[in-house]
Amino acid sequence: MKKNRLTWMAIATITTLILILIGQPSKVIKSSFAVVNIGLPTHAQQASPTPKPSPSPAASPSPSPTPTPTPTPTPILTPPTPEVQPLPLSESNYKDPQGRFQIGILEGYNVGFVGNFPLIESPEGNLAYTVVAKTRESNRQIPNASLAQIAIETFERGEGFKPDSYQELGTGSVRLPWTATLKMGAKTQPIQGTILVRQSGNNIFLLLVSATEEKTTEIDAAIAALSDTLKPI
Repeated sequence: MKKNRLTWMAIATITTLILILIGQPSKVIKSSFAVVNIGLPTHAQQASPTPKPSPSPAASPSPSPTPTPTPTPTPILTPPTPEVQPLPLSESNYKDPQGRFQIGILEGYNVGFVGNFPLIESPEGNLAYTVVAKTRESNRQIPNASLAQIAIETFERGEGFKPDSYQELGTGSVRLPWTATLKMGAKTQPIQGTILVRQSGNNIFLLLVSATEEKTTEIDAAIAALSDTLKPI
């Protein structure tokens, strides 16, 4: 049986985010589910220059457009969401080859890679997760608002990426819901997810969970299962 056509669309979003993160603006990724062509964002592509007419003596120069600022994260003021039943875990963990972290593997999920990043997906491909590790020069504790900002700045160039308000989970740990829209020709596919950000010494771990529309109800259950398994090695 062929996978649902949304399978590769879900994974394409995470692939796009990671490729942008690791600085590969144009690359073809081949995997078991699809070939995903990642190109430069529209605003970054260069067009043929148009000759500019000479301004008249009385003409006033047009002001330069104001660049779009990076969104500032805001905390959620409402109580945390009720506890959910975690998704079942397998008996295996994924261990970072560089010895920085480990994370659980959800039962029945497949482990793959995009570059040096793990990509762990459901059998249907409509829910997947990855972990990005960032190393800082100091192990000084940074504010939770700064952790949320790091998550936004890490993934903000993902296609249609929009962060929501973050939730503080304690000192050095925040949860940031997000949405995105993947454009495929004339059609669009909404994607939702959550980023769990955690500081451990001089490392910051970002667990990104992504799901297509039919699996959004399992995002919280995936986070609940994986949260305690994300640990430094």
